[in-house]
Amino acid sequence: MLNTRERKDVQFKRLSGLSLLRLVGKVMLGVLTLQVLTAGVLLVIAALGKRRKHEVSFPHEPFNEVQVGENILKLYAYGRELFDAMLEAIDAAQESIYLETYIWKDDAVGQEFQAHLARKAEEGVAVYVIFDSFGNLVVPRTFKSSFHPAIHVLEYRAIRRLWQLLDPRRYALDHRKLLIVDGTTSFIGGYNLGALYATQWRDTHLSLRGPGTAELARAFIGFWNRFCPAHEQITQQYHHQFDALITVSQNEAMRASFPIRDMYIAAIDEAEQSILLTTAYFVPDHHHRVLRPRSHVAECTQGRCQAWSGCACAGSVGIQPCGDGLDCT
Repeated sequence: MLNTRERKDVQFKRLSGLSLLRLVGKVMLGVLTLQVLTAGVLLVIAALGKRRKHEVSFPHEPFNEVQVGENILKLYAYGRELFDAMLEAIDAAQESIYLETYIWKDDAVGQEFQAHLARKAEEGVAVYVIFDSFGNLVVPRTFKSSFHPAIHVLEYRAIRRLWQLLDPRRYALDHRKLLIVDGTTSFIGGYNLGALYATQWRDTHLSLRGPGTAELARAFIGFWNRFCPAHEQITQQYHHQFDALITVSQNEAMRASFPIRDMYIAAIDEAEQSILLTTAYFVPDHHHRVLRPRSHVAECTQGRCQAWSGCACAGSVGIQPCGDGLDCT
């Protein structure tokens, strides 16, 4: 028989266990509810976007190629020009194509990329694509399942088991945008794939031709091999050589490694004449001191920019610190 104190201890342990289970259940329910609400908002935004029938664009100028050591670099700030260059590189592929994106829309641009990749896969080129599952919630399943059978497809899902909801690292999405062709030509930056981004979206992308591409290929292969089925591992290897002029860094949420933040801060701290920054997401924290009172900031929305001094504000497309009298378009 249990005495009164022992019975109270047993009851307390049972209640504590139930309370913990209830807390975990509430947290999981809250997370799932948030995801459902987010998906609903995305569906509404997508539906409203389809109602737009007029073409929207903004002023832009092409950039020239720049030689950096053994590599050729070129910036892109207009989606259509970027997509044309990417498709040209895909069409010229002889060995392999690695394409990774956060969003891949089922529209004219998305279908154009899918068709070009299918043709190269039919020719025997090894084609691997990665897109984020959450980033494409509003993209029809029929499109995501319509890739050519010869194309290797990875729909990245960080959360695959219920208990993984308790791991904060699992809430990091695959936000990378990469294209690597034959280990010699590559594209990296902020543009997703879709008609919206071709003419209405201000972002920045970089093309790189040369030995520096091998490091981007290694980054793609490493990510693919960690999350793909065992029988689809990529065995192709690209030789990496040290380059003092070009450094490739990558964040890895699952390993709690975020070197890119430190890379930005180090570059800003070492600036002597000017700092030009374009970003789609600006969330100041204790490091926002780099934007001192004399900073000049422009808010860019749908290609139109307004510049002012002494403050910073995140626009729907991005922020670009500008000097006096600079036309931010």
